[in-house]
Amino acid sequence: MFKKTVTVLAAVIVAALIIPYVWIGMGDKAFDDGARSRAPGQFAELTSGKLHYVWVEPAPDAANGETIVMLHGLYIPHFMFAQNAEALAAAGYRVLLPDLFGHGFSDRPTESYDQAFFEREVRELLVATEVDKPFYLMGQSTGGMAATLYASHHPDQIKGLMLIVPAGLRMHGRDDDLISNILRTPMAGEWLWRVVGRRQLLAPWKPPCDECGDGPLLGDPLIQAEYCGYFPAMLNILRHFPLRDQDDIFETAGEAGFPMLAIFGDKDETVHIDSADAFAAVAANAELVIIENGDHAMHFRKSKAVNPVLLSFLANLNPTLPTDEFGASEEMASE
Repeated sequence: MFKKTVTVLAAVIVAALIIPYVWIGMGDKAFDDGARSRAPGQFAELTSGKLHYVWVEPAPDAANGETIVMLHGLYIPHFMFAQNAEALAAAGYRVLLPDLFGHGFSDRPTESYDQAFFEREVRELLVATEVDKPFYLMGQSTGGMAATLYASHHPDQIKGLMLIVPAGLRMHGRDDDLISNILRTPMAGEWLWRVVGRRQLLAPWKPPCDECGDGPLLGDPLIQAEYCGYFPAMLNILRHFPLRDQDDIFETAGEAGFPMLAIFGDKDETVHIDSADAFAAVAANAELVIIENGDHAMHFRKSKAVNPVLLSFLANLNPTLPTDEFGASEEMASE
């Protein structure tokens, strides 16, 4: 009787673990050419798969011949930069917005999304899009870490590096807590991420304070989550791309000689405000700006505060270029 009870109990536990895992995600669509047909931009065939990107072009009479490549952060694809890209294009810059692998309409390869993976991804994208002269590189959060990594290894290609709440320095939370350790554990991490993590990613994201801005996200981040591979790719990044205590990479970038700008927010609940001090310590010659009531999404929530900082930084590097057309619109110039 005892053995029978234990067997039944074990079966119930196994079923309780397996059924939600199998059931959740059964409605995910195959990511194929039909899915890619919904994409607004173009595709580049890279080593790890097809990568989607969008150019935001300046008006012909305003073009200054300069290119800005913008790397988005974790979870939200290229359109997180919509308001920023429009303001930069209005000032004459040609802006390249990729969906990094795992995001948006780009493929979701299953290889490790480590530092070498991100660096190769950016390098091959530049070749595919024929960005063959020095350019400005910009990144937000995880994209800021990836941008700094690439710039530190290819300083001759970089005219300036612009970072918005870059990951890689000090983060809220701990990297050695129970949840983090489970997520890094094979099988257990996949189960927790699939059953619990994806529900949190699909939940509405609210600003941490009433003053953190109400600028809209000009795109739907849930579309990418309709397709197979998105959620595993996000877990892959969290497992293989370190997002804290990477001071040496920022220090290498700071010593490379190209101009740097870093923008932090005092209400950011992802990147700790102590990152600003850590950044200043390793990149003493860089420009550092802290946006009051800025959260992790201030690039679109408070774009009217962030865009003038970006454009002023660029104007100081290009004093011969026009500086009187710095207004931001509410929509992207092109997709």
